[in-house]
Amino acid sequence: MSVFGYNKDCTSKEQILTKVRSAILEKDEKHFTTINLQDDTWLPFDEEDGVEFTFVKRFKENGGIFMYFEEMEHFKEAMNQFVEENNWSPLLTTSPYIKEIFADTDIEFSDDFKDLERKNKVSIIDCECMIAQTGSIMVSDVTAGSRAAYAFADTLIVVAHPSQIVARMKDAFGYMKEKYNDNQPASMTMISKSTRSTDIENTLVVGAYGFKQVALFLVEEEINKDVDV
Repeated sequence: MSVFGYNKDCTSKEQILTKVRSAILEKDEKHFTTINLQDDTWLPFDEEDGVEFTFVKRFKENGGIFMYFEEMEHFKEAMNQFVEENNWSPLLTTSPYIKEIFADTDIEFSDDFKDLERKNKVSIIDCECMIAQTGSIMVSDVTAGSRAAYAFADTLIVVAHPSQIVARMKDAFGYMKEKYNDNQPASMTMISKSTRSTDIENTLVVGAYGFKQVALFLVEEEINKDVDV
C-alpha cells in the first residue's frame, strides 16, 4: 500500500536506487547540447592589455596589495624598513628561496608555526606563478614549504617576478607540467583574495579561515632559483 507516494514495503535505500535506475533509463540525449565546451569559462581576457597589466589590475580588484621593484636590493631595503616599522620580526617562512634572498640582511626568520600565535602573524613565501585572467597566485608545497605558511597567517606576503605571470589557468598548469614534468608537487593552491565568512550571526568576518590580507611584491630582478623536486 502506498501513502503519499511512499511504499511501506520499500526501504528508503531501495526508493533512491529505483529513482537512479529510472533516471538512467530515461536519460535525455539533448542534455548540454547548447554548451560549447571549448568556450573559456573564466573572465574575458583582452590580449592587447598584456598579461602583466591584466594580472595587476585583477589582483588589486580582488583586494590584494601590490608593490613593484625593479632591483632586488631596493626590495630588500624596503622589506627591512617594513619589518622594523611594523614589528614583524621574526617573519615566518619555510621557503628556501626567501631565505636565500635575505641571507645577507638582518631580517629574522622563523619556521616555527607557533610564532603565528604571536601578535604580528606575518608570513612570507614565494610562488609558482600568477594568473592574469583571474588575478590569482598559484603556490605549492615546494615554493611555500608548508601550507601553514599561508593558511594561518593574518598577513601573507608573496615575492614573485614578472616572468612568472601567465595568461590563463590552462597556461598555469602547462607551466607546472614543464617545470616539474611527472614529479608534480603534492599540493597546489590558488590564492585570489582574503577569506571571508558570514557564518556567525550573518556578520562579515575577513580572514575567517586564513589570512586577512595578501601583499604581492613583484621584483623585476631575479636570483638563481634552485629547487629540488
